[in-house]
Amino acid sequence: MESISETELQLVEAAVGTALDTDDHTALEILGYGEVSVAVGWPSASPRWAVKRMPPFADRAAFDGYADLVTGYIRHLEDAGVSIVPTEVRAIPGPSGSCIGYLVQPVLDRATLAPNVLRAADPAVGHPLIDSIIDAVMACTDGHTGIDAQITNWAWIDGRAVNLDVNTPFVFDETGRPLLDLDMFIGALPWVVRATQRKAGPKIIARWAKPRWTLTDLAMNLHKDHLEDWIPVVVKAANARLDDPIDESSLRAQYDKEAKLWVKLHRLKKIDRWWQRHIRRRRYQFLVPASTDYSETKS
Repeated sequence: MESISETELQLVEAAVGTALDTDDHTALEILGYGEVSVAVGWPSASPRWAVKRMPPFADRAAFDGYADLVTGYIRHLEDAGVSIVPTEVRAIPGPSGSCIGYLVQPVLDRATLAPNVLRAADPAVGHPLIDSIIDAVMACTDGHTGIDAQITNWAWIDGRAVNLDVNTPFVFDETGRPLLDLDMFIGALPWVVRATQRKAGPKIIARWAKPRWTLTDLAMNLHKDHLEDWIPVVVKAANARLDDPIDESSLRAQYDKEAKLWVKLHRLKKIDRWWQRHIRRRRYQFLVPASTDYSETKS
């Protein structure tokens, strides 16, 4: 992968800063909104890099700790046989000694992105992408490491599923607690709910330490991406590998419960953005889309 220059990264930060301050995202080539970061294509006119801006780190040491966690996570996944899109972890100076972290990857052909691969295929025939994702989950999920296997996090390249999403490393200590500092993401929420989410966060993240939950999450979130016809295919393939099979009939209810949480969190982010700007008179550091994909899915 061609490395992005420091100058180009500063230009990305300037463009993102304008979007943060104005809520006008039209100057950015948005490749995808995640729940904790946004993938921006750069340069906007003809993107070569997919750039994910992370929340600001208090100082260089905090960023270095995060960067070490990400690079170690990638190494562990690759050692387990999981293919990862080439990823560079970078930082530029922020205000008052802070660091702005970026994850940089090459822009991929949209036809290779897993949701588009499945949309072009026939569920009745199937696609090897499904088994490749499940193989990756089973290979790397060992109680100390997990992976977010949602279909939007994969591409199909050279006959293999390749993961795009390493900005939230699912790495756990001996007690099952995540090593990732969740405060960098909880900071997007109003302070009145941060304590609750700080307490609940480790338990929520810990679910990805087990393959059954990871594959359940993969299957049920196909509702979000309007790929419901592929749910039976995923469940059948997953259950062939699991001792405790997934109950397909319960997936819609599970999805609706998760979707309500994400819709609520999206609403809280917009409230906190207003508070930070108009009351505290400071920049809100997260790009928030007008709506979330979860709110667009109908029961």
